[in-house]
Amino acid sequence: MGDSYDPQRAGSKITPEVDEIPPGYEDLLQWYEDWSRSQVEKAIQSDPLLALCGSGKELWADEHADEYVARLRAGWE
Repeated sequence: MGDSYDPQRAGSKITPEVDEIPPGYEDLLQWYEDWSRSQVEKAIQSDPLLALCGSGKELWADEHADEYVARLRAGWE
């Protein structure tokens, strides 16, 4: 999902800081940030796999994820 990009650009700045844009465009920057956030929320709600994010976390809340997996796999033998 989303546009592909060069992995070397990971972590790069996506939008300018408010003080880097001409006066009068602050509202446009805020609109873009709100719009982007709403698009992510829509994508999470419409994608069944993304909607599962965080589900089941109470299953291993008291132990490290690696320990939880090891305990589950121990029962396979």
